[in-house]
Amino acid sequence: MSVRVLVEGYDPVEAPLGGSLLEVCEGAGIPMDSACGGFAACNSCRVEVLAGGSSLNALQLDEEAFLDAPDQRLGCQARPIAPGELRIRLAPGA
Repeated sequence: MSVRVLVEGYDPVEAPLGGSLLEVCEGAGIPMDSACGGFAACNSCRVEVLAGGSSLNALQLDEEAFLDAPDQRLGCQARPIAPGELRIRLAPGA
């Protein structure tokens, strides 16, 4: 099973379930920053979920301090867990 990930400004990506959005983007050549290396210690991989957020795992406690809006997630922590389509916009923090 897979999920179709549409990152605003890039070609769609078919990705297996379970990998983080950071891993999906890196694998597809989509430049997603990750200053902390994917350990939920910064907000450089922050994304805005435009549609399909219900296909993602639940918000992780480690993410909360780095998010400014309810539709944001950290790419290193957000994992597609259900098939479907997910639309995101890269929205790195300052």
